[in-house]
Amino acid sequence: MTALADAVEALARAGPAGVLFWTGAGVSRGAPSCLPTGWQLTERTFSALFRPFTLETVLAYHELLGWRRGAICPTEPVRTRPPRLETALGAGSQQSPDLVGEVLADLRDARPNPVHEFLAAHLDAGGRQLTANFDLCVERAFHERRGRPPCPGQIHHFHHALADGTDPARLGATLAHIERGFDDADRAAFVERLRGPARRIVIVGYSGSDFFDVDVAVAGLPPGALDGRTVHWVNHSSCAWHRPAPQPPTAVFGVEAGNPDGTLPALAGHLRRAGATVEFLCGPTTELLDGLASRWGFDPVPPPVLRPPRPVGTAVDDRRRLAATFLFFRAVGLVPEVRRLLPAEPAVSAEELALSRSDLMWEEGRYADLRRWWRRQPPSPRRTERIGATLWVQGRLLPAYAWLTWHRRRTSDAADLRLIAETESRVIEHMGLVPDLRWLGRPLGRRVARWLPTPSQQDGLHVFRRLADVHGSLKYATAAAPRPESEAAETQEWFLEAGNVHAALSFQHRRLRDNHRAGTPVAELARRYRDQQRRAEILGSTAASWRVLLLPRAGQVFTLREAVVGCAAVQFGAWHRVRLLGRLLLDRARSRGRA
Repeated sequence: MTALADAVEALARAGPAGVLFWTGAGVSRGAPSCLPTGWQLTERTFSALFRPFTLETVLAYHELLGWRRGAICPTEPVRTRPPRLETALGAGSQQSPDLVGEVLADLRDARPNPVHEFLAAHLDAGGRQLTANFDLCVERAFHERRGRPPCPGQIHHFHHALADGTDPARLGATLAHIERGFDDADRAAFVERLRGPARRIVIVGYSGSDFFDVDVAVAGLPPGALDGRTVHWVNHSSCAWHRPAPQPPTAVFGVEAGNPDGTLPALAGHLRRAGATVEFLCGPTTELLDGLASRWGFDPVPPPVLRPPRPVGTAVDDRRRLAATFLFFRAVGLVPEVRRLLPAEPAVSAEELALSRSDLMWEEGRYADLRRWWRRQPPSPRRTERIGATLWVQGRLLPAYAWLTWHRRRTSDAADLRLIAETESRVIEHMGLVPDLRWLGRPLGRRVARWLPTPSQQDGLHVFRRLADVHGSLKYATAAAPRPESEAAETQEWFLEAGNVHAALSFQHRRLRDNHRAGTPVAELARRYRDQQRRAEILGSTAASWRVLLLPRAGQVFTLREAVVGCAAVQFGAWHRVRLLGRLLLDRARSRGRA
């Protein structure tokens, strides 16, 4: 019990006003609140909004891809990574925005439990709190105690709160809302509480998985911003109180995530870099709170009484379930499931259906067919970009450059410019990689900074991370310096956090290219490349499977027959096939020469 006693003593000495509580869904589990945990809310969302077995399908893909999540406490098992709740809610809400409010209905009028009463007493004694929760249980407990609400600013819901009359679209409950991070006002309010007078911060009932807004806000703090503050992070567990040692990082697609804190939340590392001391504790949360209640003169905090959350009814017909499931599979990049549902003609927009058909042809490697298909579509910036993209991926780099440059110079709309400029930059980057166009690609790459838009998180996840990636690529390509693997790894992490396994696998390809070392044994290369190919096949992408042939020294891994089959399976341009086969033959010749 030393770990518990030490924490209680340190916090008790600080007093309520010297402690900031940072809370999550775990504090609302106990009766009479009986609110769902993150996992229970995920199960509820899939049951309410999607076709049967959608959740099981996603988990099966994650398991096949080796996407697992470690635990803070070594006594807890490593589990398959669940889909992100905000991504699922976002797909469902596209069919009907009011569905978010229906799924979260029991949070609107939940009754406070003993933990909420402790937190209300903490506010009453001059404390301050940050919470990820949508419910107003702490405020209700405070009102029952004092007959009035807490003072403004004492408790900050950084994802907003669900009250009568609240528009569910304002909540940080969907990916479209959180992927852009906090706006300036929300960021300032969050940081102001974090940097307030309290020198002790207690995190309870919170997983630390708010990657897009909380992590970004804390990572943006200058070094020393949290000097002198100690964070006591309580990982709720039924085992005896102890301080967990960081476990090795879990592997994603066979490559370690690279988090120096191992399985600890990345937020812990951001807090430490800002100057805070972070201490993790494992044990029953209410025992810590009860110890503080005794020292501060509050009412006791008994162990929670756990009951299932109350059922929530949602009226979603089969037609809307089909459309929501289709949009969800699109959002997470499960190509085989999109292909399976497309013939059922889900009730989504005509633009979404067109993009779905385009993406399927892209993953099948039918680039020439796809370009002809787009040429028959009405003129639009997307049509322009996709035609240029098919020329690029076929290796027809000069026509792609000419087409995209001509249209980019005639574009005045900022969104259209970002769309076309990113693909044009990819073309220039690849010019610098092929021997016959390197003389042109590198000079063009040095000029790209003049017109390539600056990446901004406010543009949304896909545009922001793709622009950030191409900026980094061109910077190192024009300097003729190897690109650090950490750059592609960072972008991959963003897509993994969103749950988009297909985009994450694409940046795994990029990591394999950036991380290549001439001294890597062929056996190790073969393992990495064939694992990448197998994962692409699981995700139903013929194109991604055979693009592995483009990786460094692929000729030492794949046979000549495999190379010929791969070139025939994907509609590369004729000259690009010559480039590819020539380089593969050169790899094999060099390998034999060394042998």
